[in-house]
Amino acid sequence: MKWHGVVLGVALVGGLSVPVAGQKYGELAGCSDEPQQFHQCARTKAKEFNPPRTPDGKPDFRGHWSRAGVFGTDNIEEHGPGLGDPGGKSLVVDPADGRIPYQPWAAEKAQLHHAQHRQPSKPEYFDPVSRCFEEGVPRMNYQGNMRVLQFPNQIVILHEFNHHYRVIYLDGRPHVGDTLKLWMGDSRGRWEGNTLVVDVTNHNDKTWFDIVGSFHSDAMRVTERWTFTGPDRIDYVATIDDPKVFTQPWKLRVQMGRNKPEEQWESAICEGNKAVHVAFGLPW
Repeated sequence: MKWHGVVLGVALVGGLSVPVAGQKYGELAGCSDEPQQFHQCARTKAKEFNPPRTPDGKPDFRGHWSRAGVFGTDNIEEHGPGLGDPGGKSLVVDPADGRIPYQPWAAEKAQLHHAQHRQPSKPEYFDPVSRCFEEGVPRMNYQGNMRVLQFPNQIVILHEFNHHYRVIYLDGRPHVGDTLKLWMGDSRGRWEGNTLVVDVTNHNDKTWFDIVGSFHSDAMRVTERWTFTGPDRIDYVATIDDPKVFTQPWKLRVQMGRNKPEEQWESAICEGNKAVHVAFGLPW
């Protein structure tokens, strides 16, 4: 566990197979670390790689996966160092400056969250995940270990962190009604060749992208692209579109590695959690 001020940023390792210390982020997939070169390289590898198949002919995503190279979600624009990653590189790959393109009013709110996250004056300025709420999408995909179960009409993702789970429907059903807002959103997937494309709608406005308070509204729409670049690597790109908060859609990218040995440990992290008590100076 790593303390970030009074907020716990939890590194859930479980049965994780981690890269060699000092290895550059792009080297995890055998590509350059420079963002544009990495994307071109990843696209080429995806075209060249023929992933294993399920009985119905779809790419086989089953197994245990984690974000490769670095753990924790302190700040997606300026994350700290971790295993196999020197830190400092933004997970935001578009715009090219690595910054979330907030509208002016939203930038002020994000700055307030950042200033308050260590010693928040109100509960709403404290990281929702540290208060035991769900991570939301896309944060859930770089929070910790996950197990993917795959069926012809749905994909189920079981998360080690706090027993959270998610169902991605592949049968063409419509999204739920606009008035229903969910912590994990409503996911509908389809296959584009070897890439799983997931449209995630119906988010509430209570989740953050990281501990320091990078936020969105309930109008957010996330388009995920999960692409195999090798037998043990997935290139994950999420396009974030929220016209209420951002000046343009933006993209976030992480690499995912297959966990070996395949094992998922229980992480009932919120049982007996005293982080909120510490933050507000309350008695234990």
